[in-house]
Amino acid sequence: LFHIRFLGKMIKNFAKYIQNLPTLPEIIIDLDSFRKSKNRNFKQLAMIIKKDKNLHLDILKIMDFQIFDFFNKPKNIQNFISITSLEFVCALATSLCFCRSIKTNLFSYAVTFDDFLYSNTLSMLIVEMWLKNSDKKLKDELLIPAFLQDLAKPLISKAISEHKLTEQFLSEINNSNMSKAEEKFIGFNAQRISSNILKNWGLSHNIIFPILFSKDLKNCPNEFRLKALILDIVTLVSNLREPLLESNIKKAINEIELFGLDSNGFITTISNINDNIKSNS
Repeated sequence: LFHIRFLGKMIKNFAKYIQNLPTLPEIIIDLDSFRKSKNRNFKQLAMIIKKDKNLHLDILKIMDFQIFDFFNKPKNIQNFISITSLEFVCALATSLCFCRSIKTNLFSYAVTFDDFLYSNTLSMLIVEMWLKNSDKKLKDELLIPAFLQDLAKPLISKAISEHKLTEQFLSEINNSNMSKAEEKFIGFNAQRISSNILKNWGLSHNIIFPILFSKDLKNCPNEFRLKALILDIVTLVSNLREPLLESNIKKAINEIELFGLDSNGFITTISNINDNIKSNS
């Protein structure tokens, strides 16, 4: 039986799960320096990535995701950059370092770490493909937030599984949606908690605010509203448990048209990603 009193206690105690976060690995500084450098190339980025064995293995794993089409070229970092962009791969490497700083537990969402990587990478790829021709600056600024807006999900999962509430949580996700289930069980959604974690790590408002307000557009400051809206649309389509679900794609298109954004570019993006999946199957 679902006990409201017990749930309230868990909400109160959740703070302990985001306290004592580890310090960030030095490679994030290397990646940030690379990102800000004017003279940069794929060889430098490949060298930074290969210095960290786990990061390199994660990127190799992501290259195998069916959402990418290498056009029969070898799957290496150089070709990965050529089919996406230098900014994309740098942002991906940076985001993976943040995720690896939090112990992974996704049991309460009934998914694996590979599912988590896939969903977050899909979010980034939609941003990359949708915005690259219309607003490159906006695209580059949203790549890291697109991946990191679900950063808190492993902590949420850990709290729920340790309190033996996984079955009730999954039932709530099926009855409402993931964000509302998180708010009911933890008190906040994953985006709100993720932004708090990133704030503790000293990241900029340009990353934190779009994530913070992606599920709270009515209270979002004007300067971040477009970014928050795009993150909300992208996370709808890259849903952790059901990525690229047709009904969610339709909802996303309705949102895009409601706010007067580029629906044709978005539809083309989703179509191209689905084509990649079919050709890789």
